Amino acid sequence: MNIQINQLGYTPKMKKTALLRGPLADEMQVKNAAGETVLTVPVDQGRTELWGDSLAAVDFSALSMEGTYTLHCGDASSYPFVVAESPYQDCLAALVDMLYYQRCGCDLGPETGVFAHPACHTGMARVYGTEEKVEVSGGWHDAGDYGRYIVPAAKTVADVLLAWQWNPAAFVQGITPVLDEVRWELEWMLKMQRADGAVYHKVTCASFCGMVMPHEETEALILSPVSTTATADFAAAMAMASRFYQSVDAAFAQRMKEAALQAWAFIADNDPILFRNPEGIRTGGYGDGYDGDERLWAAVELALTCGGDSYPKAAREWLAVIDQNSAPLGWADMRGYAAIEGMQLPGEAGESCRRWVRKEADRLLERINAYGITMTDYLPWGSNMDVCNHGMLLFAAYQLTHQETYRLAAEKQLHYVLGVNPVSYCYVSGFGSRPMSHPHHRPSVAQGVAQPGMLSGGPCSGLADACAKERLQGQPAGKCFVDDHASYSTNEICIYWNSPLIALMAGIMGA
Repeated sequence: MNIQINQLGYTPKMKKTALLRGPLADEMQVKNAAGETVLTVPVDQGRTELWGDSLAAVDFSALSMEGTYTLHCGDASSYPFVVAESPYQDCLAALVDMLYYQRCGCDLGPETGVFAHPACHTGMARVYGTEEKVEVSGGWHDAGDYGRYIVPAAKTVADVLLAWQWNPAAFVQGITPVLDEVRWELEWMLKMQRADGAVYHKVTCASFCGMVMPHEETEALILSPVSTTATADFAAAMAMASRFYQSVDAAFAQRMKEAALQAWAFIADNDPILFRNPEGIRTGGYGDGYDGDERLWAAVELALTCGGDSYPKAAREWLAVIDQNSAPLGWADMRGYAAIEGMQLPGEAGESCRRWVRKEADRLLERINAYGITMTDYLPWGSNMDVCNHGMLLFAAYQLTHQETYRLAAEKQLHYVLGVNPVSYCYVSGFGSRPMSHPHHRPSVAQGVAQPGMLSGGPCSGLADACAKERLQGQPAGKCFVDDHASYSTNEICIYWNSPLIALMAGIMGA
C-alpha cells in the first residue's frame, strides 16, 4: 500500500497526515464513499528516506466532515477510513475484552464464540523445590502461552488504571466493566503473596505446551521462587489499585493496601533477590538484573496511598539516586511509572518527577522519524509495546503542560500501530482493512482464527525466531514483521502490549 493512513480513522478535529510512498502525482484527492472528490491537497515533492521507502507526508486536516473516505494520488489509493467523533470506541472495547478472553481459572461462555472453554489451570500449584501446594487460580494468561507472571501483571494493571484515570468516559461496557476486569487480575495477584509478604515470581508448567486450548494444558503447575522485583511491583500495583477501588469496595481496597505494606516490609528487610528460571523450568523468565526501579515505584505509590513520613522519605531517597536520563514503562524497568505517578507527590519530589517526565518527552520528540515513532535503527522484540509506551509518556507530558506538540506526537504513535507503518498493517487483530490475523497465540492457532482485539508485538529487527530468519533476511528494521503464528518474535501478543495501547487510546480519545 503506497498511501498509508490510520485504518480506523480520525476525529473531525484531529491532525490528519497521510504518508505517500514512492514517486506519485503532484496532488492527492480525498474521495467520499460515493467516489466524489471532496478535497484536493498538493503533494510536497520533498522526500524522506527511511527503511527503504521514499516518503512524503501530506496533511489533509481540512477534512472534518464525518463520513467514509479514501485517498487517491496518481494510480495509488488508500484503504478506506472514517472521520467520526469516536472512531476508536469499538477497538478500545475489544482491547479491554482481550483481557477477559485471557482469563484463567473460569469458564468462558458463548460471549467469546469459538474461544469458549471450561475452566483451566484450576489445580493446586506446587512451590518449586518443596511439596507445598498453594491455590493460585485466576488472573490472565500472560501472552500466547498460558503462564501467569507477576512482573508483567503489575505493568498491565498500572496501564489500565492510568487509562481509567485519564479518561473513564472512554470505557463503555464491554464483556465486563473495566474495573471488574482489572480486579480479576488483582485477586489472583493477592494469592501469589506468601505469609511473610514476599511474592512468587510466576506460576507456569515446567515447559510451554503445544498449540492447544487453555483447558487442554494439563501438566502440573509450579510456583517459581519469590523475587524482590515481583514483590516490589506487587507492592506498587496494590498500593496504586487501592486508591481506585476505595469508593468501589472499601474492604477490597484495604486488603490491597495491607498486602502492599506487607510486600514493602519484605523488600525493606531484604537485599535484592533477582529472578532467573530455576533448573527444569523453561517458561518465560521475566528476569531483571536490578530492582531499584521497582523499589522506587513501590515507594512512590505507597507515599501517595499512605502518606505519613516513611514512604515519602523512601521515595525521595530513591529519587535522589535513580538514573533520570530515561523513563521506561516496564516491564523490566518501571522508572516511567514512578515518574508519571510521582508527579502527584508534594514538594520537591513532585517537581523532580514533573521535570523527569518532561525531559523524557523532549528526548522522545527529538527521535521521532518519518513514520512518527521514536525507534529507527533497531526495533526490539515487542516494539509495538515500546511505541505505545512512548505514546503514554508523551501524553502524560501533554497533560502536565497542555503543549500540543506532545499530544500530536502521542497521536503519531497511535496512527503507527493502526496503519501508518511500512508494512501497512493495522496491528490489532480484527480491526482495519489489513489486520494482523495470524498471531502466535495458542487459542487462535487452535481455532484457526485470530482472537479479536490483540496488539501484535510488531517488527523485531533481531530476527529472533526461525520463521523470521527465513522470511525477513535483508529487510530494514521497520519491515521485520511477518503475520505468521510461527514468528513469535514479531507476532506474539501479550496483555502488557495491549495495556499501553489501552492507555494511549483512552487518553487521546479524551484529549
